[in-house]
Amino acid sequence: MFNMEKYGSKTLKRSTFGHFFARNELCCAYNALKIDTVYFNIELYPYIIKTMEVVISDVLKQVPYNLREKFISVLTDICNSHILVPVDYDEIAYIEEVKRMALKGSAIRVMVLHLTDYCNLRCRYCFIEGNIPEGYKRIDMTEEVVEKAIDKFSGIIAGKVFTKTPSIVFYGGEPLANWKIIKYGLEYLRRGQEEGRLASKINKILITNGTLITPEIAEDLKEHEVMVSVSIDGPKEIHDRNRIFKNGGGSFERTMAGFYVLKEAGIKPTVSCVLSKESLEHSSGIIHWLLDELEIKALGFNHVSIIPNISVYDPVYESNFGEALLRGQETIQASYPDVYERRMNHKINAFLDREIIVADCTGCGEQMSVSPDGQIGICQGYMGSRKTFGNNVFDVEYNPSNDPVFIEWSQRSPLSMPQCYECPALATCGGGCPRNADFINGSIWEVDSAFCHFAKKAQEWMIWKKYEMKL
Repeated sequence: MFNMEKYGSKTLKRSTFGHFFARNELCCAYNALKIDTVYFNIELYPYIIKTMEVVISDVLKQVPYNLREKFISVLTDICNSHILVPVDYDEIAYIEEVKRMALKGSAIRVMVLHLTDYCNLRCRYCFIEGNIPEGYKRIDMTEEVVEKAIDKFSGIIAGKVFTKTPSIVFYGGEPLANWKIIKYGLEYLRRGQEEGRLASKINKILITNGTLITPEIAEDLKEHEVMVSVSIDGPKEIHDRNRIFKNGGGSFERTMAGFYVLKEAGIKPTVSCVLSKESLEHSSGIIHWLLDELEIKALGFNHVSIIPNISVYDPVYESNFGEALLRGQETIQASYPDVYERRMNHKINAFLDREIIVADCTGCGEQMSVSPDGQIGICQGYMGSRKTFGNNVFDVEYNPSNDPVFIEWSQRSPLSMPQCYECPALATCGGGCPRNADFINGSIWEVDSAFCHFAKKAQEWMIWKKYEMKL
């Protein structure tokens, strides 16, 4: 605890994790590792900063008499929050201790099943299709592979306790292009659970473009309690700019037909919405359309992923994307308080609860992906090259939690990246996408430059939103 008598003869330094923000007549001192805020009037700021140049007792003499009590109170809070610290304070030793507690290694709880390499759409920004090399052999997953994958995953999670329910994600390509294997896998999972062979608590999630959904498929999905996320980019003129069929025609009508079939079956689909360069300027209208017309209660906004030689890193776009998400969150909080938007709400909850987001990507220790032919890897974004894919579901002894590649990815966090230590979004960022970092900057251990724009904007927005909520 800060003590004026003890520290009065000392100067201070700004902690590596200490930051100051100003808006109008207000300042906020912020510890980006402890997620701790101290708000104070800006008239105190020059004196607070001067404690890094002059001993505290001499600074106090310069503070107007009517502000001295407040100055001592604010400086005490700032020091107790380790925003300003004694010059001999060892921040690196502190973050090493935090790392030891936060980074617990590989603990797989999500399995992404790539049911097929085929897709009936040719979305212009698809990060999987855009990374498929020439000569790649496309196949569908078989009954044998899906059985072995489910067995493998159930064995991995058996007996373990997770803060979030383990999940199987049905993915593609377009997974419904191999519907018979999805249905077979769901039935196999249910039989195994009834017989006590397979883990009993597993969420089932389908990520789909919606165009192949039929009433029969919807009824089966409902019976097996599958959560469905449909990719919809907005109204027809926006959706059809990028989400097209092989012949160039838009997919909007088919997608919406499938969406309403799901709702008629009693399924409440969520929506995954890509905000491309073309649609960013329409983001407000898109939000109102999704929430008013489609009555969506949960959604996630995504940016266009980095695809070498196709979609390169564009800092202007990424900055605009971040601004659009913040405007969207303002709209949601003002008019749709019961709606959950994945990117922002994940950060807001962590910030208010002061819980570190160790990693933004489940691939960093929590996820295994299974290719259509049964290879096991981490990131679906490497499906074409099979980078991170080093074994298969047929190896009974193999456990990805013991795989050096999985272990390395489980340590990939801003907490392990010194280049992130002085970032104000250190504890609420999660590091973005390792694959994007690899494609942009050459390694998963580099920053995801695209994500940085959003993370920093979101952090400052949350700081001021928290203050407004206290008023």
